[in-house]
Order: sequence, then C-alpha cells, then structure tokens
Amino acid sequence: MEAIMPEEPKTSISNHNSKVPIWALSATDERTARKNLKAFTYQQCHEYVKAMADCAKLNGIKVFPNCDPEKAKMKNCLLFYQNDSKYLDDERDKLILERINKLEEQFKQGKK
Repeated sequence: MEAIMPEEPKTSISNHNSKVPIWALSATDERTARKNLKAFTYQQCHEYVKAMADCAKLNGIKVFPNCDPEKAKMKNCLLFYQNDSKYLDDERDKLILERINKLEEQFKQGKK
C-alpha cells in the first residue's frame, strides 16, 4: 500500500521568495526590514527625489501642475523598489544573517 503524502502548508504571503522562512522574523524585525527598505529606496532614487524637491521649491503653490514630470519619475522609481518583493526579501535576509552572526559570536564566546 502506498503512503499518502500530506500537502505542504501554504503560506499567507505568496510572493515571499526568500530562503528564510517568514516566521523567523518577529513583528519588530519586519518593521525594521521595511524601514531599511524605505531608506534603501530613497538612496536609489535620490536624484529623482531631489529633482522633485528642487522643482517644488521653485514653483511654490503651483507645484502640482508644474512638477508633474518630476513627480512621475520619482513615483516610478520609488514604486519600482517598494513593490518588488525581492528587495524586501533582501532586507529580511540581512536581518537574519545579522542575527545568525550574533548567535555565532555568542557561541564562540561561550566556548572559550
């Protein structure tokens, strides 16, 4: 008689592509990963954010009609990094690797 294999449980986050299981992160870790992603995104899109800020300074109250091209470029850049789950997974992986390194260091300190 052939054994029936149970189905693998499905995660609630379907776009999680990381090698690290999603449950390995606490809510605080998840917030930190998202905060780090935001900082990374603004670093990558710095030139577009600066162009939008400069345009806003020059145009004052007429910022919305006059700065639409800069706004569109900034928005596209920011959304590119924030909507691609690869970048959030990278930030999660960095946090897990940091935690692993700390645990390895504690283990080494305990062995001495």
